[in-house]
Amino acid sequence: MFLSENFDEFHAIISTAYEPVVDEFELSVNSILKDSSGWRASVIVPLNVPEELYNLTIVIERNGYSFHCTEPRAVSVVEKISDTFSFVHASDFHIGDPRGIGVNIKETIRWKAAKKSIEEINLLHPDFVIISGDLVYGQYYPFEYTREYKKCYEILQSFDVPTFLCPGNHDGYFKFREDGFNFWKEYFGPLYYSFDYGNYHFLAVNSYDWPPYARITLLFIPLNWGGYISDEQLKWIEKDLMENDANLTFMFMHHNPLWDTKRNSLLGNEYYNRKEILSLIYEYDVDAVMAGHVHYDNITVINGTIFITTTTVASSLGKDDAYWGYRLIEIENGSIASYNYREPEYSIPSYHLNITYENDYTAIVENELERDMICHLKFVVPSGEYDAKNGEIIMERERNGRAEIYVKTVVEKKSRKEVILIQSSVPTDRLSLYSRQRFQNLA
Repeated sequence: MFLSENFDEFHAIISTAYEPVVDEFELSVNSILKDSSGWRASVIVPLNVPEELYNLTIVIERNGYSFHCTEPRAVSVVEKISDTFSFVHASDFHIGDPRGIGVNIKETIRWKAAKKSIEEINLLHPDFVIISGDLVYGQYYPFEYTREYKKCYEILQSFDVPTFLCPGNHDGYFKFREDGFNFWKEYFGPLYYSFDYGNYHFLAVNSYDWPPYARITLLFIPLNWGGYISDEQLKWIEKDLMENDANLTFMFMHHNPLWDTKRNSLLGNEYYNRKEILSLIYEYDVDAVMAGHVHYDNITVINGTIFITTTTVASSLGKDDAYWGYRLIEIENGSIASYNYREPEYSIPSYHLNITYENDYTAIVENELERDMICHLKFVVPSGEYDAKNGEIIMERERNGRAEIYVKTVVEKKSRKEVILIQSSVPTDRLSLYSRQRFQNLA
C-alpha cells in the first residue's frame, strides 16, 4: 500500500538487503486499486528471483517528476511456505540498558550481547524471528529514545530473516514530553497487528497499552510498568481471532497474561483486561502465547495452550538459573514439535554457538550446545565453480565477477567443524540466480 494523490507510472523494485552481492528485480504489476487507505498494488515476483530477504522500492512518476521510497527488509522470497518451518522467539533486547553490566560488563558495552544473539540466530537461519518487546530502555535520560530507537533500528537490520515485533513497557514510557510509542510507530509501525505465514496466524499484542498519563516516569521511575490491554485493542483481538481459521494460531506480547503485574505499579494497578484476554485465548483455541518481561524462561501449559516466556537477550536476569538467550520453535507437519532447548523450559543460551571466518574460503563453526545444530553460512568469493567440504551448497548468486555462496552444515553437539569452499579445476560460465535444487527442478 502507498499514498499518492495521483500518478502517471508506478514501479516496484526489490533488491537484496545489505548483501555484498546485490541482485535487483523489477516486479510485474498485476493490479492497482484505490481505497480509503490509499493505493494497493498487487505485484508478481519473477520465477528467477533467489530465495532471500529484499528491500522494496516504490517509484512514482508524475508530471515528469520521479519520487521513490524504500522500505528495507520488506520482502522475503521463498520457494514455498511449508507446514514444516521454524522461528525464533527473542525478547528484551534493551538497547541502551546498563543493567546487563551485572551479568557481563564487556558484552554489555556497545550492545555486543544483542549483536551476538543476532549473529547466532542468523547461523540457525529460521524462517523468521519474533521479538516480544523491550527493544530499547528509555528510562534514565532526557531524550534517550532519540538515540536508542535509531541504534536499535540499525542493529535489527543485521537479521538475515524477517522480524516481527511487539512493544514492551520500556518502549513506551512518557517522559520529558517524549512518548516512546511515537518513536515506535516511526521506526517499526503499528503497536498491534496480525499476519499470516501460510496457514499459520500470528497476533502481535501491545500489552503496555496504558493511556499516556499512566506511562509517565517520575524521577526515572515509571508509574506503571505492568500489563494493560485497552478495551479497544481487546475488541480488535476478538474480531481478529473470530475471523481467523488457521491451522495454528500464535499470539505474542510482552507481559504474560497468566501473571498479574500489580507489583509492577507504584499505584498498585492490576494487569488490565488480563482475565478477558485469557478468556479469548481459551475460547478461540490459541495454540501458543509468547512473552518476555521477567528476564527468565518459563513454560506453562493450560487448556492446551502453551504459554512461552523467554529470557532476555542482554539485560539483568530475573532468576538464579537464568541466562541470556533466545528460543527456537519448530513446527513439523503442521504441529508444534519443539520449543525447549533443554527441558522443562529453557531457551538456547547465547555465546554457545560461534563462527569465525579464517579467510574468504574457510569458516569454523563451534557448537558448545548439548544438541546438534543445523547452521547456514555465507561465503563471498570470486565467481567460479565451487564445492563445499563439510557442507552442502544450497544456493549461489553471482554478479560482476563476485559470487555469494550459501552453505548448510550440521554441527554436532560439543564439536567444532571447519567448512571449506574448494574451487573446481574447470570453471564454468553459468547463471547462478537459481539454487541448485531449483535448477534441477526446472531442467
